[in-house]
Amino acid sequence: MHKIFVVAKMVFKKRVLSPTYYWMILAPILLIVIGIGFTKYIDNQNSDHKAIIAVVADKNIQEALKKQKASTYKVNSKINTHNKNKLKIDLADGVVDGIIYINNDFSKVDYKYNASTDSSDPTNELKKNITLLKSQYMASNAGLSENQWQNIIKDVKVRKENVNYDGNTVKLNNSESAQYFSEFAVIIAFFFLTSYISITGAEIGNEKGNHLIEGLTAAIPADKHYAGKMIGIFYLIGFQLIIYSVLGGLGYLILKNMHKQFIDLNKYLSGISAQYIIVVVMLTVVSLALYIFLAAIFASFVSKVEDISQATSSVASLMLIPYFLSFLTQSNPNLAISKILSYVPYMSQGLMPVRIARGAATYRDGYISLLISIVCVIIMYLFSAKVYKNNVFSYSSETPVRAILKRVTK
Repeated sequence: MHKIFVVAKMVFKKRVLSPTYYWMILAPILLIVIGIGFTKYIDNQNSDHKAIIAVVADKNIQEALKKQKASTYKVNSKINTHNKNKLKIDLADGVVDGIIYINNDFSKVDYKYNASTDSSDPTNELKKNITLLKSQYMASNAGLSENQWQNIIKDVKVRKENVNYDGNTVKLNNSESAQYFSEFAVIIAFFFLTSYISITGAEIGNEKGNHLIEGLTAAIPADKHYAGKMIGIFYLIGFQLIIYSVLGGLGYLILKNMHKQFIDLNKYLSGISAQYIIVVVMLTVVSLALYIFLAAIFASFVSKVEDISQATSSVASLMLIPYFLSFLTQSNPNLAISKILSYVPYMSQGLMPVRIARGAATYRDGYISLLISIVCVIIMYLFSAKVYKNNVFSYSSETPVRAILKRVTK
């Protein structure tokens, strides 16, 4: 047992002292920060670069359009809209970013704009607001009062309630926030899996590809050597999770104090229960173990160091399936394929969190899916250890994928 932990400690120390390990930790964080910053920048740019437009229409229409609140354009009422030649010059010179022409009965609406300006495109918002004015105009012609018209266009409030007669009904005050959290978990899991599949391939394949394994197995049996490697990799995962927990806690405290200026955390976190977070995190961690053992099986068939990349890329290709299916499940969580695969190991981490967030599955379903994956983890560990032990001295000229297919078809 002592030798197993010696191997685990060696794997951990070698990786934890490597700069690439910390880049692996920072990469998802940087991606999130860049994504949030880019979104914030685009929002600020859109608000700071409203299109200045001139309205060629009846005075009442001009005033009505000017009074409407718009985020992408601003009406310049000081420009003389009767002088067509001057308007064209103003558009070419950038005095205005666009000119909209509206008939009195709204039967024809044209928008001319200068594409070389850095202003935002107001077309969609103009269409919405002019449609609103047109409906008001038609209501007035039909003899409807202002109040009657307002009642006609007033949005109908729909109370959305998840009705599930199972005793384990999911109670998410904000299913949209829960769905965002599940999407975030899927993306983070993708980064984790990519990184640790590569590490597993390198740890298992390098020693065999460089013919160092003969000397190592003289000091420690192959099965114990494999166990030490796996424990060392899970040490790395645990250490990374601890770092993320600390950084997440600090980030929460910082953003909570400055949320009024940057982001309202309560808006996104208040509707997500602790039980939902536990289910999502546990499914992600267990699926990570499954993919690591699968990568170890592929790496066990490596004969040359050059074959390691092919072994790991084969496993990486498999994990793209639940990644893409999770986005399909968001629009229709009750598809037969989504229901079935949300209980299947290697797939459940991408589908079950989305189905729970959408109210299509309960927490009990999540725990059942988690239990199935845990049982599969135990089986996969025993199987991968046996494959490693049987192939530790096996050197084939074939690629890992061909060697596995040949062994399976026997």
